[in-house]
This record gives sequence, structure tokens and C-alpha cells, in this order.
Amino acid sequence: VSWKVFYKAVVSTQSTGEVFSLEPKFDLDLAELSRIFRQLQSQYHPDKHVNSSALEQEHAAQKSALLNEANKCLKDPYARARLLLKLENVDPNVKTMDMEFLTDMMEFNDRVEISEDTETLTELKRLNEQAITELYNQFREHFALKEWNIAAEQLAKVKFLLQTRERIEQQSELIIPRKPS
Repeated sequence: VSWKVFYKAVVSTQSTGEVFSLEPKFDLDLAELSRIFRQLQSQYHPDKHVNSSALEQEHAAQKSALLNEANKCLKDPYARARLLLKLENVDPNVKTMDMEFLTDMMEFNDRVEISEDTETLTELKRLNEQAITELYNQFREHFALKEWNIAAEQLAKVKFLLQTRERIEQQSELIIPRKPS
């Protein structure tokens, strides 16, 4: 399924004569997305088609699966940003990365790896989440200005920070809580 077809299947459909659509942009009204998704799923969920022909059941199952996949994609800011870049025919996989950023990431990940207490990890998590938010803001700005390559670079940095988020979670599972003295 091409990304354009995928996006169109998610955000645009006709139901009882009313057209529902979401403009392809980074900031989505997630409540509106959920409302549209629930409405579409109520039409296409396989349970609604048990008395339909085998062909109609298969079509409904495929549409329902596509809606589930699309909803998951659009709710995830990273996946949504990648989709938006692909819709603009921009490869979201940046081949080169800012060396200063990579050095900072290595140092930050080293701090995560050697952390032995929850307070330190909590602070590192806060800093990481703050950086993710800032990079998404930068992505949003550059995407709106049609600066696709710069937007893709910001998104590539987000990917590193999302991996760091996972490392922080893994490291927090390894910490043995201290007993009060």
C-alpha cells in the first residue's frame, strides 16, 4: 500500500453523505481522529458484516485492518511525521547526522548506562522528554515552512531520543530499590 493511498484511506472517507477529512499536518486533533476512527470502525468492523457475502466480509476485514493500522500510525507523532515526509516524497531516513548531536547522544546514553538510582534516571528521563518535545516543535516549524530536509533531520534526531527513552526504561528496571536505613 502506498503512503498516499494509506493516508487517504485513513483520513478521508464518505459516510452517510458526509465527508470526513483531516488535513495532512503534524498537529492533529487526536479526539477528532478517535471520533472518526470509531465511526469508520463501526461501519467496517468484521462483526458488522457477519451476514454479508464472503467478498463483503473480506473487504470489511481489510478496511478494518487498514483503519487500525492507520489510526495507530496517526496517533504516534514519530510515525505521523515520517508519513508526512513520505507524502512530500522526502526520505525520512537521514543518511548523515550532526556530529555534535551524536557526541552529545553518546555522552547522554553513557550517563543513562551508569545511572544507579531512580532520581538520576528520573532527571535524565525529564531531559530526554524535553528534548523530544523541542525536536517535534522544530519538525513542525520546518515542515510548515516546507523545509523538508531540515524537518527530516530533526525527525532523525527524535529517533535517537526515542531509543534513549527505551534505554532509560530498561535501565530503570535494573535498579534495585534501596532499603531505608
